[in-house]
Amino acid sequence: MADMIVEYRIMPKNGEVEYEELEKVVKETVSNYDDELEIRFIESRNVGFGLKALIINFKVNENKGSEDLENQLNELDLVGDVIVELMDRL
Repeated sequence: MADMIVEYRIMPKNGEVEYEELEKVVKETVSNYDDELEIRFIESRNVGFGLKALIINFKVNENKGSEDLENQLNELDLVGDVIVELMDRL
């Protein structure tokens, strides 16, 4: 039973979404996904024209996976797109 590192780039639904609000709902969703999931870091990345993407990097149990979490994040009203930037085994 190994852990894996997953990093998502989460794009807001549109330019009117406040970054702080996006970060809040994403943190909430990730924290509720699994008790053993560990958020390693969250940061913003400028993508152009004043738009910021949220980058979230976390450690999760390989057996639990992250596909369900990705689907939950995609269903959030403030989220436009969730892109897997990194997935690696520890």
